[in-house]
Amino acid sequence: MDKKKIKRSIGGVELIVFGLMFFFAEVLLTSAVAADFKTDSVVKIFATRNTIDYVNPWQSRGVQEITGSGCIIQGNRILTNAHVVNQNTFIQVRRESSQKKYIAKVETVGNDCDLAILRVEDPEFFNGVSPLEIGELPNLQDTVTVIGFPMGGDKLSITQGVVSRMEGMDYINSNQRLLGVQIDAAINPGNSGGPAINNGKIVGIVMQGISSSQNIGYIIPAPIINHFLNDLKGGQYAGFPYLGIHFSNTENKTLRKYYDIADDTGGVLVNNVLSFSSADGFLKEGDIILEVNGVAIGDDGTFAFRDNERLDMVHLINMQKIGETAVLKIRRKGKMSIVKVPLKPISNLVKIANYSEKPSFCIYGGLIFTILSTDLINLLGANDNLPPLSFIYYNMGLGSLNEKRKREIVVLLKVLPDEINIGYHGRSFEIITKVNGKEFDSFKQFVELIENTQGENIVFEDEYKDKIILSCKDIDKITQDIIRRNNIPSQFSDDVAQWKKEGN
Repeated sequence: MDKKKIKRSIGGVELIVFGLMFFFAEVLLTSAVAADFKTDSVVKIFATRNTIDYVNPWQSRGVQEITGSGCIIQGNRILTNAHVVNQNTFIQVRRESSQKKYIAKVETVGNDCDLAILRVEDPEFFNGVSPLEIGELPNLQDTVTVIGFPMGGDKLSITQGVVSRMEGMDYINSNQRLLGVQIDAAINPGNSGGPAINNGKIVGIVMQGISSSQNIGYIIPAPIINHFLNDLKGGQYAGFPYLGIHFSNTENKTLRKYYDIADDTGGVLVNNVLSFSSADGFLKEGDIILEVNGVAIGDDGTFAFRDNERLDMVHLINMQKIGETAVLKIRRKGKMSIVKVPLKPISNLVKIANYSEKPSFCIYGGLIFTILSTDLINLLGANDNLPPLSFIYYNMGLGSLNEKRKREIVVLLKVLPDEINIGYHGRSFEIITKVNGKEFDSFKQFVELIENTQGENIVFEDEYKDKIILSCKDIDKITQDIIRRNNIPSQFSDDVAQWKKEGN
């Protein structure tokens, strides 16, 4: 036989052997998992969504069909990611053991923690199912099994990895800082919402993978899941509490000397307190937080957790419920004291992401206005684009530092070119602070100031005192003509139209 043919034959055999090894490894893994729990508690989610276009708020970005994963838990409920079912128009679910799809409805969404509950009315869907239980926070180096339907596949995918890190992280769905767990199991689109299993129990729900890194992904850990589910027992989801401070560690020796911090003392330095937050009126700039609920805080902002592990201080606050009180031991101007802080949800001038709520908007003289929201910021930040720095500033809570009033931030999205607005055609993504020299606290007040304009001109002023001045003569007629030419169905969003109707 020809040597080249022999080499090719050997290569083919090697390929076949490798494929068989991979196949049997997958079978063994599947069998091991199946022995641990019934895989029919994992479901594939088929969602149809009509994504809102927050830059052109009168229209959608088109209908999309996506798939995700979920798992059946106690009470005939399906647990999944909020981002899998947000902005849905129709949802179906299918168990691994069945080819039949069942209609599902969204019962509860927690955008802050990226979790959601689905309900299926047909009891047939749950026949013979073994609901999964929620476990505990895994340990570092624990093996976890990730189960779901990645890449749109119809067959269950089972991968394994280890817990490599756990720390506070900003959840992409909400920008709220909560505990996240990093694993090195393969996670791909479609895995979202599926369970991460250890010892037959859910220790996490798959949240996201990192496309730029191989086999790095994040799960929403059990304590966050349990907080979400326990909150629902009260009948309505309230969310996670938010202290509302910016702080820094106290590791630097010079800093410690400056603030007269003893060598054997940990704690973090309060740099500022956000207006309208839980801490507003209770904590002050320069305070040193030494303990949270009796737990000592290190100079790096962490606390001792289990053997040789430390977690972010924020987790101690997150594990409380809204309405409960955080007991803080602080050092203020050299004196120790106990401060009791009633906990509230996150409070920011930027409207928190809702995803299913249509944005408010109005159009005058070709100028399109809306409310600054995390939905808009996230859309502008997609595909590695950078939103305006002022938007980021407000989204970080920095815009709330010196505010004395709670207000909605009004944004000029863009200008639809017309003769009336010549000279302003390039203006976009500006924060508007005044109408005709008057401030406002809400989008409704903003609209009312426009509607009640007296005189020849209407004047819009942005945060840099740059003005846009339009003639009021025939502005209603001109606005309707601009809307018609640009194929925009309405001058106002439905809520604004309702305000105007009620005001007449």
